[in-house]
Amino acid sequence: MDLKLATLNRGSNELNINKRLIIYILSIIILWLGHSYTLSIPMETFRYVRQSLMSMICLVCFTGAFVLMKQKKGVRADKIFSFILMAAGVTNLGSLIRGLVAGYAGMVEYKYLSLPMLLYGSIYAYFFLLYPIEAFRPGWLTLKRSLLLLLPTLVIMAIYLIATSIFNVTSPIIDNWSTLMDELDNITVWLKLSILFYPLFGLVVMIRYRGNYREWCENNFASMENIDVKWLEHYIFSNMIITISCLVVVFSNDVRSVLMHNFIFLLFFLYAFYRVYFRRNPYPEGFFRVEGSWSKNGLEPMGPLSESITGEENDKLKRSIFMIRLPEYTARLEEWMENEKPYLRKDFKLTDAMEILPLNRSYLSRLFNEGYGESFYHFVMRYRLAESRQLLISRPELSITAVASMAGFSSASVFCRAFTQEMKCSPLQWREKELASFATARE
Repeated sequence: MDLKLATLNRGSNELNINKRLIIYILSIIILWLGHSYTLSIPMETFRYVRQSLMSMICLVCFTGAFVLMKQKKGVRADKIFSFILMAAGVTNLGSLIRGLVAGYAGMVEYKYLSLPMLLYGSIYAYFFLLYPIEAFRPGWLTLKRSLLLLLPTLVIMAIYLIATSIFNVTSPIIDNWSTLMDELDNITVWLKLSILFYPLFGLVVMIRYRGNYREWCENNFASMENIDVKWLEHYIFSNMIITISCLVVVFSNDVRSVLMHNFIFLLFFLYAFYRVYFRRNPYPEGFFRVEGSWSKNGLEPMGPLSESITGEENDKLKRSIFMIRLPEYTARLEEWMENEKPYLRKDFKLTDAMEILPLNRSYLSRLFNEGYGESFYHFVMRYRLAESRQLLISRPELSITAVASMAGFSSASVFCRAFTQEMKCSPLQWREKELASFATARE
């Protein structure tokens, strides 16, 4: 049964990877087919369908924002996503009202490489970038950092205004690829194209942040079970689909191209609301507030520092003393791990080491990276795997599920995956081989 569990676990991982790849490829194909189809429908049908889609987007966005605000989880990321939903709802409602009054349902006119449309899409891309940053690293997104993320668009707009207002550079009317190629020597054309690439900049930030997020989690958590990395991957892919759709709209010079774009937004908001609403926050309350203090036990790791030295010198002194005391810290940590075995707790996390070490979270993370050359996650995993190997031999009557639980793993599947990766065989296979070797040695 345990061998079957390990085999099913490996097969499940491969199936999930293949399934995601197939879904991603199909999504891109459907996007292309959808845009091709909507560009051929009659204009009257387009207006009717678009008004229906925008009405549904308004309903989803306003309802989703209200539900998330009423949930009162106290998570700032949820508030940011509520704001995104509300902003999308307001803009779509404005488009519907404009359609009833002026006969044109849209906040901006969908013309080839239109500057208002580029700015409109750039602002949306900016808002979409804020949620994953805050959701996966609460507290990191300050007002200063938020403004820095918007800085590229602001700088481009400032240059555009200076060029057109002060230097009287004429912005040419571009309505097809041929005109675009002819006007490439005009600086305003390049500025428009630069704004167009802001959503791509957002994708690059998200993709890079994904890698940093996994690394950061491994430096702070002993288990990745409740860390929803897949949601970030789905969010990034959804933004990639939206970005590709935006490019089609910008370069199509046909208002009907926006219909598929609206449909994608509707699906995105439905799925995103579902994931945000049911997403569990992996961080305990106050987890990020311990950054500024040295530890909750009030101990100072370096002794009192002189008030006459500057902040930079203070930091250098702390780093220097930390490196000097690093062997002492590692020895105390290993003694605690051997005697108390805190890694057997399924919810064991980096900040729990503050019980015996006078260090804050940043220096604790450095302790593992510089003292052992590995992350906190891999450090704890070594102890849990060692404990599991001992249990597999000393308690042969235990099932793999029981061994996983007793060794501190969150589930049998997580244990089997980690053990197989480390030992190149399943726990059951390793146990049978070791017991056979032990029996042979006794004979």
